[in-house]
Amino acid sequence: ESFVGFLYKAIDRTEATDDLEDRSKRLISKIRITIFTWVNRGLFENHKLIFCSMLTFKLFGQGQLAEDFSPSYMNYLMRAPNVIGAENPLADWLPNKCWGLILKLCELEGFDNFGTNMEKDAPSRFKEWFNELTPEDAKLPLDWKRLDSVPFQKLLVIRALRPDRMCGALGNWIRQILPNGRDYMDCDGSSSFRIILQNSFEDSTSTTPIFFILSPGADPVKEVEAMGKKLCNLQSGTNYWNVAMGQGQDVIAMAKLDIGHREGHWVMLQNIHLMPKWCIELEKKLDVFAVENSHPDFRVFLSADPSRGIPIGVLERSIKLTNEPPQGMLANLRRSFALFSKEDFEDKDAKVKSILFALCHWHAIMLERK
Repeated sequence: ESFVGFLYKAIDRTEATDDLEDRSKRLISKIRITIFTWVNRGLFENHKLIFCSMLTFKLFGQGQLAEDFSPSYMNYLMRAPNVIGAENPLADWLPNKCWGLILKLCELEGFDNFGTNMEKDAPSRFKEWFNELTPEDAKLPLDWKRLDSVPFQKLLVIRALRPDRMCGALGNWIRQILPNGRDYMDCDGSSSFRIILQNSFEDSTSTTPIFFILSPGADPVKEVEAMGKKLCNLQSGTNYWNVAMGQGQDVIAMAKLDIGHREGHWVMLQNIHLMPKWCIELEKKLDVFAVENSHPDFRVFLSADPSRGIPIGVLERSIKLTNEPPQGMLANLRRSFALFSKEDFEDKDAKVKSILFALCHWHAIMLERK
């Protein structure tokens, strides 16, 4: 249901044009980023690169990206085949496993001389590249610097020699090769959770709950209450009901849902994963509300730890959100700054701006080192 709703929203938000081909391209682009954002917001940080990579690899395999697709190259990137037991002539600085990967890389078209170049032609220059902090940003020695023009092939070299840098290199490749790639890789990276919640609330309806997937330290209740006070003068016990699920709370939760359904209140049900059997009743109740047409102001907010006990119907119906610090110091720095409005920041004097920047920078470093 949420997918269909976001599909229609994307169509409505697409800029109009009389040219049919241009209209189709705009629709595809808008629908893709809208659905991607909806799914991405419900993923933990560790899974976002996987999801973005799956989308990019699918388009890559269909020939919709600028670089040519090769099944053998993709197979190498995914499986990283290795020659075991081969003698390593560069053992003083290159791990044996990396040399085994290089031997398999030399079997691919276009990489025939790569191992020979490493071993005999320029071993010291390859060692310098190998020891780079960010080898994905450095040019390879000899004629292999041409791989900067075919970045997917450079990924294969990084996969073989510096697998520890694959996440960063893959992210850079997606930003470069995917149309508007930064919008996908850095999706919501510079937005605070408050802004993300407000955007999601605008997309919600009386039949589309907002589902918070909890992570350590996350507390969406305060953000929901702050947003409610700003939007509709939300008051606990008057037009807002907060129920922490546990033994005996199922009856209370159902009663508050019925009141909210009739009178247009907000209902927050926390930790519903603690009552997996009752979640089935919740799914049925939400189905009934959808049929009966709830009050247009009625909103349901759910929170739960990742659990197999949450019915798939509840998940499919909901807008799912996580609240984790983004990966990367720059992304964390941007999100920290997003907590301050531009007007508030500009009103400060130079010393206060410097202090705020130092505080945000320190906060980003602590989150990245966590």
